[in-house]
Amino acid sequence: MNNIHGSEGRRLDYAERWLRDGFAVCRPPAFCQSLEVEMTRAKRFIDRAKEQGIRLTYTHLMVRAAAVALAGNPELHVIVCGNRVYRPARVDIGLSVAGEMFMTPVLVIEGADRKTLRTIADEIVARTPEIQDASRKMASLLRHWGWLLPFGFLRRALLRLLRQFPQFRHRGSGTFQVSIVPGVDTFATPVFNTAAILTAGSVRERIVAEHGVPVARWTVHLTCSADHRVWDGRAAQQFLHAVRDVLETGALESGLATESEAELRYE
Repeated sequence: MNNIHGSEGRRLDYAERWLRDGFAVCRPPAFCQSLEVEMTRAKRFIDRAKEQGIRLTYTHLMVRAAAVALAGNPELHVIVCGNRVYRPARVDIGLSVAGEMFMTPVLVIEGADRKTLRTIADEIVARTPEIQDASRKMASLLRHWGWLLPFGFLRRALLRLLRQFPQFRHRGSGTFQVSIVPGVDTFATPVFNTAAILTAGSVRERIVAEHGVPVARWTVHLTCSADHRVWDGRAAQQFLHAVRDVLETGALESGLATESEAELRYE
């Protein structure tokens, strides 16, 4: 530790240096668009599910809604690696989960466009501890062996090279990313590894205008941060409107309702 003007400091360990360099290469020329979405119907749906013993959250709904929106707008579902554009055959959502470092681990839900809401919810609950443990092990590995590339420019060069391969990008973030921070109203990030990322803050009761009259409604602010080299403003708007339609019209409810009550309950 060095004491400079009364403040203590320390050197970043190698895990933190690798993560810092990872941020440096995952920062595209991004822009953001936000949309307020009515969630009163979604809240009633989640409340009914909880009464039946079903563990369902807004995060589960937003993951599924993003997957459905991309499946319905396949021209938006692309990955650009170097000078090549890839169009994945399925929507694999990379969901940020709570971690111990400043870069959160990502849980990749493969084929989220083909899975039921209940299956997605089960998978997130079951696999989150596994992803968090893998993140801790990777951090430990980097702390012990990260010194093999001691200079930042070498680490960044390696990471840029690896990002040219769609398999590497997919393993770390899927084909589209979602991140939810329920403790704030609005959340956006300029750092992501796919064409765009959907972020959201809290779902809470807010005062909105309805036919010129103030009324209380449950809403959420959705934000789409997109890579301007891949999406333009119209594409981001198209995606946000598609997600809004899925959430507001109850399009996710039918898939859950068709399963028997016995199947919906946890042991």
